[in-house]
Amino acid sequence: MAKPPDRRPSARAGTLSGAGGAAPARPAGAAPRRGRRAMLAGLALVALGLAAGTGWWLGSRGEPPVVLPSAAQAAAAALPEPIATAQAAGATYQELLDGRSDDWRVARLALNPKILVIEFPDLASQGRTLNRLAALIEKAQAPRDRVLGDQALAELIRRAGDSPATFYFGHDYPAEAVARFFTLAVHQQQRLNDSEMRLGNLLLFAGLLKEENDRLVAAPDRQAVVTFTAVQADDPATPADEGVDARRREAILRHELSHGEFFTNGAYREHCWRFWQRLSDEERTLFRHFLVSQGYDPRNEELMVNEAQAYLMHTPDLRAFSATVFGVPVARLDALRARFREGLPPTIFSGLGR
Repeated sequence: MAKPPDRRPSARAGTLSGAGGAAPARPAGAAPRRGRRAMLAGLALVALGLAAGTGWWLGSRGEPPVVLPSAAQAAAAALPEPIATAQAAGATYQELLDGRSDDWRVARLALNPKILVIEFPDLASQGRTLNRLAALIEKAQAPRDRVLGDQALAELIRRAGDSPATFYFGHDYPAEAVARFFTLAVHQQQRLNDSEMRLGNLLLFAGLLKEENDRLVAAPDRQAVVTFTAVQADDPATPADEGVDARRREAILRHELSHGEFFTNGAYREHCWRFWQRLSDEERTLFRHFLVSQGYDPRNEELMVNEAQAYLMHTPDLRAFSATVFGVPVARLDALRARFREGLPPTIFSGLGR
């Protein structure tokens, strides 16, 4: 979810988009396959860097790096422990809202276990983990075929008028997009940070990703990961607004869960596409202009459809989306929402009563 558009005057609008501790014990007899160990070790080397004096290069020039066993061990040790509700039926919407941790909280959503939810303790830790992935998948000014290095990512964030904390307030990705990110990083020998490595390990062990022929691929059952953060205060010393109050936090969670539903619920995804295709050219242009203002890539039609449904129907914070923000009269926005509800199939939101 891109940054909400209620910034201080000095910064322009951008995008919204577990109990931590020791890694959970691996089931008896379930030692990782050699291929998975090799991929984890490769990712760990990307994260930790090569030996002193060895340069990092984009592309596939030169010999592959030597994989050190200690790198695989370091990667495997980074897996966060799921919250208790993730081990059985999953977490309810209210349990996700009620929780709080000083580390990552990880849970399957009870109403749709194909959605893995991560709550970060703050925006800074979320950004460190996911901003590079967001740039590859969604940002209009970033390349689609290359994972950005630290300097290029920092420059992209600066040009957007953001900080690493406020580049996105929440994230959502289908498993295949995450697999592509890590595969590109390994192929390019692009250095990743420890939090990005931790994410890769988490998604491997959680079953969203798997290793196949020395590359990461998505599990076949179309899963997704979405993220949000705990409540946090704004830092008055910075031009960006890092504040996440309870109302904004719930709006971000709901917004991101709607993306998870779009990725994993085929009937809902088809409904969103039908709604989009039945809009007039002028109505689609309204959505495109708004989404471009949030930094999304307008060349990605599915991204436009997905973000349109999330902002229109699942962002209940007027600071992030409203008739005023969208640039239409209230009655017209209400009419668009009524049209979206026509023929709406059952979703995770059907029983929430909000």
